[in-house]
Amino acid sequence: MTTPQVTLTTTPLDHSTTAVAMAGELDLYAVAHIESALAHLTRDTERELVLDLADVTFCDSSGVALLLRTHRRCAAAGVRLSLCRIQRFPARVIRALGVDRAVPCSFA
Repeated sequence: MTTPQVTLTTTPLDHSTTAVAMAGELDLYAVAHIESALAHLTRDTERELVLDLADVTFCDSSGVALLLRTHRRCAAAGVRLSLCRIQRFPARVIRALGVDRAVPCSFA
């Protein structure tokens, strides 16, 4: 069995904000393993969910689709989603596909 190529580390910042540090590759295989965890976090976060992508080294269209689905879930739940510390390669994909126009992003 192959292990997921991405890990999530969750840190509550305060009573209404949760930060999630992602590390690894955000591809089709990883998305299948972490989507339910992100959906659960969306339901459990009161006001803001911050995805820290500083240690994400790869992001394909599956990863982008996951980010957009997470954004839609957050919006439906009244939770603000933001992406921060996006590195060079994932930033190129996120900008090229327009994710930064839908979701607040900060780049490294």
